[in-house]
Amino acid sequence: MARWVLVVAWVAAALIHLLLPTDRQHVAWPLSYATLEILATASLGYRAWRTHGQSRLAWWLLTASTALEIPNLIISLLLSRGWGAHWAIGLPSLLGLGTGILVLAGVLSFPRGQESGGVLWRRIQDGLIFAVAVLFLLWVLGIQGNLSAVAHGMGFRVFVAYLNAALLGGGLVFMTSYDPGRIRGPLGWLGASALAWLAALSAWALAGLPPVVATQGWIVLAGAIPLFQGLAAWSPRPVEEALAGPGSERRSTRLLPYLPVATAVGALAVLLAVAPGTVTRSAFAIFLAMVALLLLRQFQSIQDLQAARRTLEDRVRQRTQALEQVRDTLLRTERMNTVALMGAGLAHDLNNLLCAVRSSAELAALKLDGGDAPRVEDLNRIAATADRAAHLTGRLMGFARREEEDLCLLDLGSALKGMEATLRILLPRSVHLHLEVAPGSGLIIQSSRLRVEQMVVNLVANARDAMPDGGTLTVRTGVGESENPMALLEVADTGIGIAADILARIFDPFFTTKAPGQGTGLGLPSLKALVEEGGGRMEVASEPGHGARFRIFLPLMPVAGISPR
Repeated sequence: MARWVLVVAWVAAALIHLLLPTDRQHVAWPLSYATLEILATASLGYRAWRTHGQSRLAWWLLTASTALEIPNLIISLLLSRGWGAHWAIGLPSLLGLGTGILVLAGVLSFPRGQESGGVLWRRIQDGLIFAVAVLFLLWVLGIQGNLSAVAHGMGFRVFVAYLNAALLGGGLVFMTSYDPGRIRGPLGWLGASALAWLAALSAWALAGLPPVVATQGWIVLAGAIPLFQGLAAWSPRPVEEALAGPGSERRSTRLLPYLPVATAVGALAVLLAVAPGTVTRSAFAIFLAMVALLLLRQFQSIQDLQAARRTLEDRVRQRTQALEQVRDTLLRTERMNTVALMGAGLAHDLNNLLCAVRSSAELAALKLDGGDAPRVEDLNRIAATADRAAHLTGRLMGFARREEEDLCLLDLGSALKGMEATLRILLPRSVHLHLEVAPGSGLIIQSSRLRVEQMVVNLVANARDAMPDGGTLTVRTGVGESENPMALLEVADTGIGIAADILARIFDPFFTTKAPGQGTGLGLPSLKALVEEGGGRMEVASEPGHGARFRIFLPLMPVAGISPR
C-alpha cells in the first residue's frame, strides 16, 4: 500500500506540473517535490526504525540525506522569490553536497560479504572508474551551459550536482560489481534513483543549465529520485539476503564500470575535432584521471591473471601427483593379485614336490628299519626335489620384490622365453601352454621385465579363468602389420569367449564378471593404461564359444642385437 502511495504522489505531482501555467509552476513544483521528499524520508525512517543489525546505520544515513533536501528546497524557493540574504546564496549548493555525501555514505554502509583486501581495492577502482567517466560525460553535456553559467555564480552548483551523481553511481558500482544478486534488492531501487538523477542532470545540461528549473518540463524526472528512494525503503528483500556467493559475478556486471568509459572515449574524440583549445584542455584533465585509473586496473588484472595461472599450475601439479599415486597403487594392487594367483598355482606344485620328498624320506626310513643303509640315489632325489621347490618359491618372491624397475632396451622374445616357467605355475594341467617365440627375433622395445611380466601374467591369468575345462593357451611375439611396424605380443585362448555387450566394457574400471571376492575389475584397465603409457595400444577380439585374443602393440626401438636386461 505504501508503495502505491509513493507512485500515485509522483504521478500526481507530474500531472499538476504539466497542467499548470508557467507562472504558477515555479511555486507548485517545489511544494510537490517537497511532498515527495517528505514521503521518502518517512519511508526510509520507518525502515531504519524497523531494521536491526548492520544495515540500520545505512538506512538512517539515507533518511538524513532525504531530510536534508527539505530545507534545501525551502531556501531555494525563498531565493527564487527574491529573498536576498547574501550568506544564503551558496547554501543550496552546500546542502546539496551534504545530501550527496549522506547518500553515498548510506550506500557504502550496507554490509558486504567476506572479501580479501585485494577484492576491496578492485571494488574501489571499479567505482572510481565509473564515477570519473560519468563526471566526464556530464561535463561534456553541459559544456556550453557550464561556461556561461560560471559567470553568474553557478559553477559550484553545477559541480556539486555533477559530483553527487558521479559518486552515487560509483558507490552503487562498488557495492554490486562483485555481487550482482544485490541489484534485485534495495540497492536496485537506489540504482534506479541514481539513473533518474543522471537523466535529470543530462536534461538540465542539454537545456543550457538554466538557473531556474521549476518551470522546466523535464523536472518531473527529478521527482523520480525520492520516489525510487522511498520504494527502496519498502523493498521486502533485506540487503543481507541479497549477498551473492563467491565467484557469482557475471561478465555484464564486471563490465559495467567500463561502459561509460567507452562512451567517454567517443565524446573526447568529438571534442578534439570540434571544440576550442580551452575546452579540450579541461576535457583532458578529467580524461587523464580516467586513463590513470584504467591503467592501474589493467595492472591489477594482469596480477590477478598471473596469480590465477600460478594457482592453476599448482592445482594441476597436485592433481597429476595424486593421479600418479593412484595409478601406482592400482598397479601394485594388481601385482599383489598376480602374486596371489601365482601363489595358488605354486601351492599345487609345491604339494606335489613335498609328496615326492615325503615318499623318498619314508623309503629311506624303511631301509634303515630293515638294517640297510639308504642309497645315495634316494638322498639325491630328496635334495633335487627340495632344489626344485626352492626354485619355484624363489621365482615367486623375486616377482613380488621387484616393485620398481627402470625402463631399458629389452628383447621382447627373450623376455617371454624367460617367463615360461613362471607362466606354467599359473596354469593347471588341463591347459596346454604353447609359446611361439622366434629365436633372435630382435623385437627391441623400451620397457622393463617387470612391465612385460605384469602384462603377460595378467592376460594369461584371465585366459586360464576362461578355460575352466582346459584348452590351449598360445602366447606369441612378432611384428604387427601396420604402416609403422610395432612389436606384437599376442595371448589367445580356446575358452568360452566374451559376449559383445561385455566386450565393450572390459576396460572400464571396476567392471568384472567374476564372483564377489574373486576379481577387482582393475586388471585390464591398469594393463591398458600401462600399455598406452609406453606409447602402445591394445586390441581384443572374441566370439562366444570360440575363445578370445588379446594383442598388445609396443613401439619398436631402432636398435638391433641388444641383449635383455
